[in-house]
Amino acid sequence: MKYAIEQRLRFIDFLLSQYGEVNRSAVMDFYGISTPQATKDFKQYIAIAPDNLRYCHSKKVYLRNPEFVRVWA
Repeated sequence: MKYAIEQRLRFIDFLLSQYGEVNRSAVMDFYGISTPQATKDFKQYIAIAPDNLRYCHSKKVYLRNPEFVRVWA
């Protein structure tokens, strides 16, 4: 895994653990990446930790699941 991708996945993991939610725009704004790249990052995070988050369509945000376990501590 490339270093830049790992850093973005760590950021997603951190935001979920600390705030309980994260959306694509947070990752896009912090890292200056495009929407398709942010979408790929979330898909990769979901592949690594599928039980950690769920998507809330009404809020358009990923929410932390009760079963959440940090991937990177």
